[in-house]
Amino acid sequence: MLRTKAALGLAACAATAAGLLTATPATAARLPCHLAGSGDTASAHCYSGSSYTWRLVVDCDDVSNPKWPVRVKTLYGAWHTGDGSDSISCGSPLRATGRLEARL
Repeated sequence: MLRTKAALGLAACAATAAGLLTATPATAARLPCHLAGSGDTASAHCYSGSSYTWRLVVDCDDVSNPKWPVRVKTLYGAWHTGDGSDSISCGSPLRATGRLEARL
């Protein structure tokens, strides 16, 4: 009885976790989206018309010493399904580097 409950609990946890996992960077790279960046701002424009669920993630780096940039923070945009645009600013003097995350 205890083993059955434990097995059911583990199965429920696994199912819940599966819905929260994001796609690999390779999968996100195949999304029909355009990433752009300029200084402290990064943006994404997705135009697929499909049901992909994606969000913009921006790493904000202090590049005052170009030889040793320092990651200051990572900002996460809202989740979007299908077509959409998003833009995130780190604030000066940080450099923004954007990437996409996709839900499975």
